[in-house]
Amino acid sequence: MSTQYNSIQGPYDYIRKKSIALIEHENIRTTLAPYITNARVLELACGSGFYTYDFLKWGASSVRGVDISPVMIEQARLSGSSPVGTTPASVLADGKSVDFLLADCTKPEKYPGAPFDVVFGAWLLNYAPDRRTLLEMFRNIAINLKEGGIFVSITVPPTETPLDSMNAELSVRPPPEGSGGLYYWLNEFVEDGMYFHVKGHTPIGDVDFDCYHLRKSVYEEAAREAGLKGELRWGKTEVPERWLKGEGEGGASLEELRSYGDVTNYGVLVVEK
Repeated sequence: MSTQYNSIQGPYDYIRKKSIALIEHENIRTTLAPYITNARVLELACGSGFYTYDFLKWGASSVRGVDISPVMIEQARLSGSSPVGTTPASVLADGKSVDFLLADCTKPEKYPGAPFDVVFGAWLLNYAPDRRTLLEMFRNIAINLKEGGIFVSITVPPTETPLDSMNAELSVRPPPEGSGGLYYWLNEFVEDGMYFHVKGHTPIGDVDFDCYHLRKSVYEEAAREAGLKGELRWGKTEVPERWLKGEGEGGASLEELRSYGDVTNYGVLVVEK
């Protein structure tokens, strides 16, 4: 898995204050609501902690964050004054705990504390370049998730035609603002989808990274082959009413906010084991 976030941590965190990132956050809160109370959560590709500590606020009993980027892990640690490593976890005032582990989420590995009630991965699956690597990711998820547990992921929009999806976004949300400050272009086609570049401009530097958009069926088949056999469903960008009333944060125009109802910015994959 890529360490390209090492060099863009600051600009990336700036972008994650935009409206669409905050809407994504709200969508995840709603998706996790039936599962989060007293849950032990494994967060893969935790980054700088955009979600980590909020899982505890939403009702989780503990969170273990895993990421390949030492820069991101350090920022996540500083966000909540939690130590890097596997033990001891940082025990918060209410008895809940959070800790972090530096590891490659693409490689199946049973982490300390497994199996977990919930496994979560925001913008993780889009780093799989092909079916084989995606299957390894899902195997890592499956071996760390308890029977009956839930995997939730924010990823690229679910479609059998990734280029059409990207072009639709560029049409309704063109550069330079794009979708919450990010826009995309095709690098090349790959066997299972496409390889594309993500670009964004901020006052503290540019965001530049590459990732993959594979076909919807490839994600679903890999999840099943890895052992996630329960209900599988997809959600999409859902803009809460307060943003549409002009009461949301992040600075998006009403035109941008309404466009997400026509062309989603992301998919929300939910799979039970």
